[in-house]
Parts: sequence; C-alpha cells; structure tokens
Amino acid sequence: PGKTTSDKFEGSFENEGYTKTEDDDVDTNSQLSDHPGGIEVGDGGPGLVEAVAVDPESDDEYIPAAVEFDPDDKGKSVVYLKDSRTRKYGIAAVCILVALVVGLSVGLTRTNVEVEVTDSPSMTPSAAPTSVLFSEVSNFIITSFEGLMDDMDSLLDDDTSPQAQALDWLFTVDTFFGSDNGRQLLENIDENRLLQRYVLAVFAFATESKFWSFCGFPTDNTGLCLVDLFDPSQGSIIEEVSSHWLSQNDECSWFGVTCFEDGSSKNVQQIFMEDNDIAGTFPVEFALLPELALLDIPGNRLSGTLPPEISEFRSLEELRIPNNEMTGELPDELFDLGSLVTLTIGGNDFSGTLSTKIGQLTGLLGLFIFDTLMDGPIPSEIGELRFLNGLFLENSPFSGTLPTEIGKLTQLTTFHNSNTIITGEIPNEIGNLENLGMFYCFVSFFATFIHFLHKKKLICLFLPTCSF
Repeated sequence: PGKTTSDKFEGSFENEGYTKTEDDDVDTNSQLSDHPGGIEVGDGGPGLVEAVAVDPESDDEYIPAAVEFDPDDKGKSVVYLKDSRTRKYGIAAVCILVALVVGLSVGLTRTNVEVEVTDSPSMTPSAAPTSVLFSEVSNFIITSFEGLMDDMDSLLDDDTSPQAQALDWLFTVDTFFGSDNGRQLLENIDENRLLQRYVLAVFAFATESKFWSFCGFPTDNTGLCLVDLFDPSQGSIIEEVSSHWLSQNDECSWFGVTCFEDGSSKNVQQIFMEDNDIAGTFPVEFALLPELALLDIPGNRLSGTLPPEISEFRSLEELRIPNNEMTGELPDELFDLGSLVTLTIGGNDFSGTLSTKIGQLTGLLGLFIFDTLMDGPIPSEIGELRFLNGLFLENSPFSGTLPTEIGKLTQLTTFHNSNTIITGEIPNEIGNLENLGMFYCFVSFFATFIHFLHKKKLICLFLPTCSF
C-alpha cells in the first residue's frame, strides 16, 4: 500500500545491485496505452492498469499469463500459446489421445476375461500356453530319463543334440497329436505314447535318418515309402508299403517298427532294420520302450561300445547287432538280461573274454559269437545254459580247451567251432548231447569218433582238421 508499480520494481532492482538512472525513467502510462491489446490506464494513478476483455477471434493478440518466475530457467521453460485456435486444437488432441488409451485398456481387459472364461481352443496357439507346455514336456522327459541319462537337462539345452532336436520336432513339425499342439497334448494323450514317439525321434536324429538307405525321412505329405523285402515263405522279393521315420503317420507304421496293441495302447515291440546304412552309437534311449522284445539292426554302421545301460532293456528277448562297427568289451550288465533268448554279436570288433556271468542267461536259446577279437577260454559256466540249442564260436581267437560242462547242454542241436585256437581233446561228455544234429569242427581237436556213433539225430559231422 502507498507504492506504485514503479516503486516496487525500483526497490527490487536496487536490492539486486541495480541503480536507477535518469535514462531508466519510462512513461508507464504511455507504454501501456500503446499496447496492441488495448490496455488502458485506470483512474488509480500511475502504475495501475485496468484489465479489459480481449477479442477471442484475434490471432495476433497476446494473452497475458501469470507464471512463476525462475531466475535459473533463463526463459526456456515458459511457452506461450499465442492464438486461441492452437489452444483449441491442442486440447482436442489431448482429449482424443486419452479416449484412445482408455478404450484400448478396456478392450484388452475384456479380451483377457473372455479367454479365461471360455477357454476356447485356437488353431494357432499363443506363446504363453506353448511355453508352459514345452516346459511341462521337457520336465516329463527329464524325469523319464533319470537313471538312464542323468545329463538330460543339459542335452535339452543344447540345440544341436539329438535330444533337443527331437523335442523341437515334436513341437514345431509333428502334428500327430493335434495340429495346434495345445495343452490337450498332455491331457488327452497317453504320456507313455508321447515318450515312445519322442524316443524313436531321438534315434532318428542321432543316426541322421535322412541319410539312411530308405525310409529315413519323409519326402512328401503322405509320409509313405516302398521297400523291397525278402519273403522266406515265398522265397522271393516282395514290395511293402511302409512309412518314413519322422513322418506325421503313426510311429507304429514307421519302417521296421512293430507295435503290440492292447486296447487303446500301442507299444513298440520290435525294431528290425537290416542294411539301412544306419550310423551312430547304440540307442540307449530304447530302454524307455517298456515292451521292446526284439532289437535287430544287422549290417549297419553302429559304432562305439555296448553301454552298461543295456541292463535297462528289461523286456528284451532278442539282441541282434551283427556286422556293425562296434568295439570294446561286453559289459557285465549285458548278462543281467534274464529274459534274453538270442544274443548275436558277431561281425563286430568286440574284444576281451567271455564273462563267467554268461551262466546267468539261463533262458538263452542261441549264442552267436563270430568274426570278433574276443579271446581267452570258454568259461565252464556255459554249462548253465540248459535250453541252448545253437552255439556258434567262429573266427575269434578263443583259446584253451573245450570245457566238460558242455555236456550239460542237452538241448543243443547245432555246434560250430571253427577258426579258433581251442585245442585239446573233445570231452567225453559231448556224448550226452542226444539232440545234437550238426557238429562243425575247424580246430585242432583230438577227437574220438566213438563219441558220435550212437547219435541218432546227428545228420552232419564235419571234422576236417581234427586228429583221431
């Protein structure tokens, strides 16, 4: 009170160290009356002004605005809108933007509610359910392989491993369980069937089935292939329709695979693929096929050793892997297969001796060891194979003498012992083999011909290198 506007400004300037001069005197009334907005001096005296209405249609007029002065701002933070049209458009734009954001939020909320309520299937699965399902199947597979392959979790993390490739195929290529690979994969499909299909896929990727001689990889949408097979009943070659491995068809129709069907379940029972140029190591994963009774893969290029996990093939009755490229010693675990009836391991570079545990295979009907590097004596425990009817020991450097316990093999019908270094006399106990029909001897035995005179079933006696 009692001060004009000029007086207030003058005081503030002096406080900041500014000294008023004569040149600083300004005719305030004149300056305000000349303003384009038509501001007039009021009756209150110098320094007081009267606010008057501004024409809103005028684009050239300034709109005074009260702002908080910031001495450090240097005039950069204050923006003046000079015209009303700009203000109108700006306000309209802000309103539209707010409306769009609100509408989009409401729409997304309703969509989420509908998905949760209806749970309707989609032909194209969303990322989230597929991710959850992938994790569930991965955990199921890791659990299934526990005790067989304990590093399964790291193998699934390695995109180049056959295990990871098979899982990726199951999700991104295979449509056997449903075209959308949705959650129903686990809810409606037998987990054993899912694991079975996965195990076969692992074998295909591990042996690079696309390079097999036939039926290793689908070439068209049918997934079918034609193969020529020898039919012993007709004595001729026949053409058979089968399915490629890794096709969308039932895995029980894949070439060389035979399943046992029990109601709604189908379990792999036999795998037979001869001369198909299959390369790789012994398929340990087949141990997860609970009904597998026959594994017959002759004339291929399997390499490496026979793994100790062979003992996990609990239903295996016939193991035939001749004429491959396998090496190493036979693991003791092989002789834990109490259900084994046929063992054919010839035509490989197996080494070491024949384990004394051979006597544990009490149900064995045929033992075929030929063209190997196995040496040492024939263990006396071989006499425990009471049901053995075929014994082939050929082209392998077995040594020592023929054990007298061979006389216990009363069911033996065929005995081949050629190109070994077994010496000594043919034991008298061989006279107990009443069912012996063929006896081949290409070794330096000292034989007593009288042993064979009373064999009523003997139809072939071949002793070209024996001494009498």
